[in-house]
Amino acid sequence: METDDIGKLAAYIRDKGYCRIGVDGTNGVGKSTMAGTLSGTLGLSHLNLDDYLVKKQGGFLDHLKYDEIKQKMSKLECFVVDGVCLLSVLEEIKTPVDCLVYVKRMCHGLWADKDECEVTEDVEDYIKKKRETVRLTDGSDKTPDTSGLTEEIIRYHDKYKPHQKAELFYTREDC
Repeated sequence: METDDIGKLAAYIRDKGYCRIGVDGTNGVGKSTMAGTLSGTLGLSHLNLDDYLVKKQGGFLDHLKYDEIKQKMSKLECFVVDGVCLLSVLEEIKTPVDCLVYVKRMCHGLWADKDECEVTEDVEDYIKKKRETVRLTDGSDKTPDTSGLTEEIIRYHDKYKPHQKAELFYTREDC
């Protein structure tokens, strides 16, 4: 199911009896805002992986407090958890969710992040080309923001394909 209506998402989740909901997507897409609203609508606890992140380290997965995340989740029967690279985190802490919601940033009806999330070539070649393209386009010699979190998200999508594994899609127009 794909919708831009959180009420419809909540109704679907209630009807299916899901109580452990994961919310995934690229950075800045609105996962936390949507997950907070969804958890409030469903009356569930909300966990944001950013709350367990050692900040300003230039990445995500290597800088999470996994033990704290696992401990918090183990105390909750039902919850909504959101964060980039969510399937990787859940695999690491061996904690599955009942349902995965993928948040898509849309622009004029098209998925704005599709190129970075559905790389059709070798992912390392893609990242290298992306760096070179950005450098040529802006005329600067500095390395564009394809390091750290951005590259991590591209590699994550290539490996885990959360946009293909999700049962539900929440779309947000952002042009």
